[in-house]
Amino acid sequence: MNALRPISRRNSVLRRRMRSMNEDSIVYDEWGRNPDAPLSAWLGGLIIAGYLKAVYATSSMIVPKTESNENMSRKRNEKFIWVLWHHHLGLPCFFNTYHSHRTCMASRSRDGELLAQVMSRLDTHCVRGSSSALDGGDKGGTTAVRQMVRVAKKGEHQLVITPDGPKGPPQKVKMGVITLASLTGYSICPVAFAVSRFFTIPTWDKTILPLPFGRIAVCCGEPLEVPRTRDKGVLEAKRAEIERRLIHANEEAQYHLKNTVGN
Repeated sequence: MNALRPISRRNSVLRRRMRSMNEDSIVYDEWGRNPDAPLSAWLGGLIIAGYLKAVYATSSMIVPKTESNENMSRKRNEKFIWVLWHHHLGLPCFFNTYHSHRTCMASRSRDGELLAQVMSRLDTHCVRGSSSALDGGDKGGTTAVRQMVRVAKKGEHQLVITPDGPKGPPQKVKMGVITLASLTGYSICPVAFAVSRFFTIPTWDKTILPLPFGRIAVCCGEPLEVPRTRDKGVLEAKRAEIERRLIHANEEAQYHLKNTVGN
């Protein structure tokens, strides 16, 4: 039995390599969707996006006049890397402070395809590849990072990143978004949500699915600039600071959800 284990491991490695080769051969459309994706992905994207639009139409939005929100309203024509926790992944469509095109990252997995199908119906483009490449991961991420940098250089799109994705740990900013900010020159802006009625999906990050006829509070944090440097101490300080600002923005959103009268 022990002699079979190395063979099993080799077979597993071969399967992963074959899967990676198949993923590399996919030509995605302008929205980041696989034209040959199964019908279930297309239908799932249609249903989820339609549901989120219905929630948006029936929800009461709370955008408190905080200093950060007012500041970002004045900067609505500037380009940022918007960061939000992964468990709020379905909520950026409720945030209309910025109007220009948006680009996010979605992995090349089946879950990533579903995300791309959803986001395309919410006017958000997807670059395919895991953001873990910025932290030394793979899955097409290196190519995705180059694509994100190219998108930023064109200056037409806002970038949207979940800095604790794709697999956690939850609500801990990883170095990837700092690297991307350093490469693109975009400032990082936290955006946070608090939802009165929601269902928690039992995933690693406890994804929040908002329910209709609720209240949704949106709060921005102060933007953070990242210099173009390889100094690990400087970059780590920036990572810790954006994590602090994102946590604070979420606390503000929760506060205003509970204390805003008339919503």
